[in-house]
Amino acid sequence: MGVNVDSSNDSQKNISPKEVALKLKLDYSRGVKDHTTRHLEEVCGLCTKLEQAHFNADAFIKDSADLILKLFGIESVAVAIKDTDGLYRYKYVVGLEKEVADGFKNLEYTRAQLLEDNTYPSHEISRRTRLFLSEEHPYAKGEEFTYRRPGLIGMTRRTLSDSLEADYIDFFFYGPDGDILGFIETSGTRLRKLPDVTTIRWIELIAILLGVAAQRRT
Repeated sequence: MGVNVDSSNDSQKNISPKEVALKLKLDYSRGVKDHTTRHLEEVCGLCTKLEQAHFNADAFIKDSADLILKLFGIESVAVAIKDTDGLYRYKYVVGLEKEVADGFKNLEYTRAQLLEDNTYPSHEISRRTRLFLSEEHPYAKGEEFTYRRPGLIGMTRRTLSDSLEADYIDFFFYGPDGDILGFIETSGTRLRKLPDVTTIRWIELIAILLGVAAQRRT
């Protein structure tokens, strides 16, 4: 009895390298885009600005803050940079009324004040990230104006993931010697929940980019 050999494979069309490359290119440009892919596209777009010959560090700071607000449902974002006199000052604030944002720009801090746990009690999440919780009053007298709804300060937290008025997170960025060059400060989310771990890691990545930008600024 003879063996029936399936010759269908022989009739299949050979796939060229060009077709393989074209499929991948189309998938890359038009494929299904989940949250991770969209975030990657936006952050990669931010990265390309670091490659530009006429790099503008101040514009990069603004774009970074705007991107965090856009991608992660954060209510307000402020970015502070270490000035030539060694003091940290807010350079860009987004998500707050102009009068409040302008008030931010009048604030200044020494490095010691940034890490002063009596006035600004905090919890280390990572080397780069510190969490400040409303119940511990993480603000100096007179700084209540920096919040969107200061009248809501003092409310009770009902779940571990709730975000209260006066909760905020600082994301530090560093120079090659470990010196703090500045920080991103996020406050509030549109869902009234603390940012999840994935969001924190995305913002930490943007903080690293700001560290590079800050070095090019000096």
